[in-house]
Amino acid sequence: MTTTNLSIGSEAVIDFDCSGWAEEKRKTFFTIVREIQGVTNVNGAGISTMRVRFNPSIIDHSALKQVVNQAADDILSQHHEDGASIAWPFAVKLDLLGDPQAQVVVNIQAGINTLVGPNGSGKTRSLRKIKAALESSGLIKTRKIHFLAAGRSSPLEGYRAAVDRPGHTNQSDAAVGHIDYRRQWWQFESVTGALLALDARADLRLKIEARLQQLFDRSVKLSWSQQGLNIRISPVSGGSSYAANYEASGILQLVALLAAIHNDEIGALLIDEPEISLHPQHQAFLFEEMERVAGDPMDPARKLIIIATHSAALLPLRSVNDLPALMFFNSVRSAPAQVPVNADILKRTKLTALIARLSATHRLAMFAERVLLVEGPSDEIVATQLARRLELRLLARNAQILPVTGKGEFIEAAKLFRLMNKEVAVLADLDALVDDNSLVNAFSELPSALAIADRLGRSNIMDFDRDLRTDLAEFISRHSDAIQEAAAQYRDWSSPGSNDKVERRVTLARILTDPQSFNSSAASEANSLQTRYLLLIKALSELGCFFLHRGAIENYYLVDELERGKPDCAAQEAATFETTEPANLLKQYADLVAALVYIAPNQQIDEDLLLRPKLGAVLASVFLSMESDSTDERLNAIAMTTVGSDAEVFKLSNCSKQELRVSVEMASPLFPRDKFPFEIGREENLTSVIPTKLPGLGSP
Repeated sequence: MTTTNLSIGSEAVIDFDCSGWAEEKRKTFFTIVREIQGVTNVNGAGISTMRVRFNPSIIDHSALKQVVNQAADDILSQHHEDGASIAWPFAVKLDLLGDPQAQVVVNIQAGINTLVGPNGSGKTRSLRKIKAALESSGLIKTRKIHFLAAGRSSPLEGYRAAVDRPGHTNQSDAAVGHIDYRRQWWQFESVTGALLALDARADLRLKIEARLQQLFDRSVKLSWSQQGLNIRISPVSGGSSYAANYEASGILQLVALLAAIHNDEIGALLIDEPEISLHPQHQAFLFEEMERVAGDPMDPARKLIIIATHSAALLPLRSVNDLPALMFFNSVRSAPAQVPVNADILKRTKLTALIARLSATHRLAMFAERVLLVEGPSDEIVATQLARRLELRLLARNAQILPVTGKGEFIEAAKLFRLMNKEVAVLADLDALVDDNSLVNAFSELPSALAIADRLGRSNIMDFDRDLRTDLAEFISRHSDAIQEAAAQYRDWSSPGSNDKVERRVTLARILTDPQSFNSSAASEANSLQTRYLLLIKALSELGCFFLHRGAIENYYLVDELERGKPDCAAQEAATFETTEPANLLKQYADLVAALVYIAPNQQIDEDLLLRPKLGAVLASVFLSMESDSTDERLNAIAMTTVGSDAEVFKLSNCSKQELRVSVEMASPLFPRDKFPFEIGREENLTSVIPTKLPGLGSP
């Protein structure tokens, strides 16, 4: 590609040599480049030149020129002159909400591409942006680009539920579409388009019926009436047919999805939440059907498929090669995370092995924003039940506890989830700190570790850990007899190891939890070691790396009998949490609670934070407007005028005598409060009184 930079008057201009470009490529260039922020015009400047003009008010055009040149390179890489092949991936520029100048690019691979993220993170907006980019690119040629929205079943809902009028359901046989729309079926984003296509093609209908008969013993019959295309369902094993009004919504969803998946006229299929109304096993079946037809849309038997999902059953991750086709969204204001095809991390043998054995629980964690990795099922059982008892609402913060198979998997699992832009924390047994330095080193390499080390007066955290290891070894050597005796009495629940390892684990556990348990000659040294080790552990905790100070989770149990298997013992311990005071659990499991709070900060829902300013606005406006003889109706009307219908939560009464006073009741049964009703006078300080009546969760 040849470009020329020049100035015409006050404008900056780039001329692109477009000799030999097909009309389709010229059109794509014009459509994409003119949307770039700062570009004022794109037009032809002769037969073989496309001219791009920039806004003259922009002083420095260098960055803008770079963006335009990159866009042009993307277009050229995706449009070959013979039209027979496409260079994948296909780059699509996305807009971030609130930052129109941000240039975010996602790369679409041939085959199945998956958008993952919580509600409101921008997946649907991105699907529509990708659809628009595909339409303007000419990539799909003469085949159709079909989008199925999350509300795709809406044309049928009026026949199945009271959605339009209170208590009224349309009793007519379900019908969709109009006969005039049969040639525009792909422009519907609902089941209507798929059903119109089924009606027009017997081969497609037979393809879908074969699957419906296998799964549900059903057959679909379509016929036209004055209301539109009627859908009836017939049991294959016998019995009368019935209208779609009475069919399960999941089956109707599946009919439309299968029709779109197997329709070879479609070159690109985009589906928002394909899992809606589908049983988990049927979600897995649907994904298998997608895999049968997914591929390069230049092959007429294959199609590009892009889905946005919340379902682990629809997450295609069986090997590292699947990672680049996954896009992880966290917010509409931040770029999604995506692993480049040529990323070095994809070549790591350990990561390859980890992905190959991912469980359903691992896949579910990929939908969370925050992940706490723990060392096995016992830790998961105790951590989950402890969080529930202490009302540390992990799910409200989109956080998940994930067990791994031993400390050796921590590092690779953490790398995998960071690739997906997750906040990752680790809760490890103490042996992960004592036996070797691999976990400490992994967290010490994080970008924020250097500032933490600098605050401690260290060049890096790894050196701090190394020095402490040396000091611990010398401490053990000087007090070997006392340490060996204690090691024999302290139960080591960590993974098996040599006697030397057991001694080191037990010694550090005693140093961290009870340094005075050593004899007088060693206690002073133990106290010094504790101070320095706690500094190291605190530094690591700021990075998301936590350790069980007592050794393993079993060393925290209040239950005496621990002769059964580890998961059974964990379940037995967790069962006692319901009858244990939260304060006691906070003290007993402080190390575990610290990790839970890190991974799900501010997780409690405090309604009083919302109610306080509402009540403050109500009372301030009432005291400014009321008279001593104002009616209760007048007071509540003033409140409604001030904060609108939210004022209905409170009921105000005039109880003025010598001074203006108001009685406040909580009118809504949804907000029971012990300190309501109460009276307050005009001379009292609202900012002092209201917090005592609505103290919130942080108050004693």
